[in-house]
Amino acid sequence: MNVLASPSAGVKASLKRTDGEAITMRRAQAVLIGVLGLTLFASSLVSSTPYGIGEVANDGCLCHTMESPVDVTLAGLPDAYEANTTYNLTLSVTSSVPSVEGESKGGFRLLASNGTLSGDDQLVHAMEGGWTHTTNGSEWRTWSLTWQSPVDNSSRTEFIVHGNAVNGNNATSGDAWSTLEVVIPGVNYQGDLIPNEGINGLDSNDRILLVVALLVMVGLLWTSARP
Repeated sequence: MNVLASPSAGVKASLKRTDGEAITMRRAQAVLIGVLGLTLFASSLVSSTPYGIGEVANDGCLCHTMESPVDVTLAGLPDAYEANTTYNLTLSVTSSVPSVEGESKGGFRLLASNGTLSGDDQLVHAMEGGWTHTTNGSEWRTWSLTWQSPVDNSSRTEFIVHGNAVNGNNATSGDAWSTLEVVIPGVNYQGDLIPNEGINGLDSNDRILLVVALLVMVGLLWTSARP
């Protein structure tokens, strides 16, 4: 004898599958929204400000694009430095990004692995282990600083400068940035002059993409593992 399945049982099974698919879809949407939220939150943490930027910009001005050409220079550095000697430096950011009089025009984050930096506190100041622009300093694209070399002239010093050109619209759109890395030896230094690379040799943009990709992968794995 053939036993016929009850039509109501088939309907219930179909409803269960539909409900399960809907729950899975809602979970996937929640994960994607969470990933986007984390990405936006991370971007807000590294937003540049008119009064300067701290250690969150040690890898660059991540909230700004690098689409427009930006030339960052640090003039005044010697080919090789003497011990405990003061050098006058000029940090410049040159870009086609338009500027507006009376509004922010640019900014920077400067790191030096040795020696002592100083400057006019109306335009530049120390912040979280590096140097950056002040509110008044953001209305310029050229800044003056002094660097006193270390007492050990058999050392080397690495300078990292992240320069930012902004258009004064109080947003990240239309702005641009670039990075300059320079290694200066002491007169008695013997060794290589290769800049230290970041984590695993990745630049700041690669790190952002890596973090976002990992978040998406974790979210998808979590979603697919749920019943």
